[in-house]
Amino acid sequence: MLAIPSLFAALTIAGAFWVGVLAARRLRDLGEGDRALAEGDLPLALPPARGGPGRDAATQRIRERVALRLQGGLRDPATGADRGDEAESLELEGIRAGDVVSIDGTDPQAEGDYVVEGVLRLREGSDTRMVLIMADGAKERWLVGGTREFEWLFVEPLREHGLRGEPPRNLELRGHRFNLRRRGQAAVAALGHHDRPEARRVSTYVYEGPGERLAWLERWGDEVRVGEGAPIPARAVVFLPGS
Repeated sequence: MLAIPSLFAALTIAGAFWVGVLAARRLRDLGEGDRALAEGDLPLALPPARGGPGRDAATQRIRERVALRLQGGLRDPATGADRGDEAESLELEGIRAGDVVSIDGTDPQAEGDYVVEGVLRLREGSDTRMVLIMADGAKERWLVGGTREFEWLFVEPLREHGLRGEPPRNLELRGHRFNLRRRGQAAVAALGHHDRPEARRVSTYVYEGPGERLAWLERWGDEVRVGEGAPIPARAVVFLPGS
């Protein structure tokens, strides 16, 4: 029978052996992972959305832009240069038609990758607010907010609202009651396809509805544009160059 000191020494040697085996396996795995990164073995596009072959070319392009951003930390194996410059996010003031808005980590109804079709810059005093007219395939949405705000307003445009001229203080949209929260007047600079009249000024309105629902209204003379939706956190929104 082994003495206690001999048994302890045997257990120590056996333990050290298995620790060495596990460490060797870990180093092998890390080495394989590094080679995969260096060789660029990552997909250049996100998995296709539900609906597969019917997805249009514009949606595929914006998915490629988002995937490129996810790869921004990789280095080019040929030159050793950092490829992150290709995938840097844009500042809000630099957004133009054709750029991409990626929304993640929020309401599933808002999540997605959208192409910017038009941009409204609304200047009210010292504040600038942006309205981005966006599309993901046939789905159109507006994103309203500014650089000083912690939330964006994500809304679906409503075509059949029956409003003209000055809106009332209380509205009914989609069977829900909305009450006026604020209104203002702003100078306008419009870019791209925005489906608004040519004008230098616009009146804007924000209405509160049930729960966290909000409505965004623009009055262009007698014409009124209406969007209904909900706020989303600014941290959930990323702007990417479209080309």
